[in-house]
Amino acid sequence: MKVNSNKNIINILIEDSDNLDINEFKEYINRYNERKVVVSQDNELLQINLQDIILFYSDKKYNYCRTKTGEYKIKNKLYELENYSNDFIRISKSCIVNINHVISFDIGESGKIVVKLDDNTNEIVSRRKIKNVMNYLDERGI
Repeated sequence: MKVNSNKNIINILIEDSDNLDINEFKEYINRYNERKVVVSQDNELLQINLQDIILFYSDKKYNYCRTKTGEYKIKNKLYELENYSNDFIRISKSCIVNINHVISFDIGESGKIVVKLDDNTNEIVSRRKIKNVMNYLDERGI
């Protein structure tokens, strides 16, 4: 098997398909994209698809995630969550955003970066994270 990637396109060449069921491989890839996070709401545990999460944030001593349908409490630490997927980027000590839910990065004259999200909210990139955010955007070709 050979894997080549170019930005957002991945080509996989499988030379010996006797040992690999192609349909099983496709199902594995689809399941990988549907990873879930366990959250709690009103003393009830729920599973949310990782791709549906707009952002993770901390408020006082608890961590939360926000989707288009609501906000949920999570038990994970933020430093654990930022490594769940390359689609998540930490923009401050207390906030990690999903790049797939970002509408724009507005860079003001003062050097502040405001992240506009698809749920009509804004988050501000902290001064300490500006360099990381700019590098992330350069790497992704955004």
